[in-house]
Amino acid sequence: QSISTRNPHTASKALDAKALAKLSVEDRVLAQWRAACGCPISDEAKTQFCIQCLDKTFNLADVRLWQHRTPGKGNQASVYLEFFFDGSPDEIRDQEEVFKKAFESMIETQLQEQRLTQFRQKLATRRRKGQDSSEGGDQEWQSYLKRPVPATELSIRSIREAGCMLRFLVCQTSISVGASEVLGQIAFQEHFPIDGVAQEPSKSTKPMPRWVYGLGACTAFMTVVTITAWYQVVRQIAFSGAEAALG
Repeated sequence: QSISTRNPHTASKALDAKALAKLSVEDRVLAQWRAACGCPISDEAKTQFCIQCLDKTFNLADVRLWQHRTPGKGNQASVYLEFFFDGSPDEIRDQEEVFKKAFESMIETQLQEQRLTQFRQKLATRRRKGQDSSEGGDQEWQSYLKRPVPATELSIRSIREAGCMLRFLVCQTSISVGASEVLGQIAFQEHFPIDGVAQEPSKSTKPMPRWVYGLGACTAFMTVVTITAWYQVVRQIAFSGAEAALG
């Protein structure tokens, strides 16, 4: 299962902060999701975004931009995302509505938890600096307190199956730009700064999936076979050339 192993993919380099600052909020968030595509999802997200329903646990394996529904640029009210869970649509057959409600509840809960965590961190930072956290605090703090909570506007557009060797249940969704940014801050910490401050990249402590080692061994074997075959071809050509010269 995805929750017990580390994603074998290599993370892409995060986009330049100065370049992102020049973009509109919509274009910036869309660019960040594009950069995060294919990167390993954080262990924290795998734990936080699991769904408990129908006497099963659906663990999150990945979150990606829904490419077919995403335009070239932002300037839109929603971001289209695909959530990949361990499992198959067969496991929720005739119970899709139950799964959808559990998914929506999980997303709302995690967004609230993330916002609460950020508030506590900011408050703790202020207290360490000896700043007042009451109504008479500084303007930056007051602006943060008055900042409206972005509406989630989550909509599940469809559910499909994905995967070849591994099977995934995929929720294809649309979600508000602000909510998608908060999700990105949990799932792909190196690509989504918080208030312009870069986060420490998530470091997985889980092992690689077993199939990675099998694939590596198969690749090494095929490399040795290929080198040996080419060596025999070159050796045969050289030997035939030597015989022709002597004859």
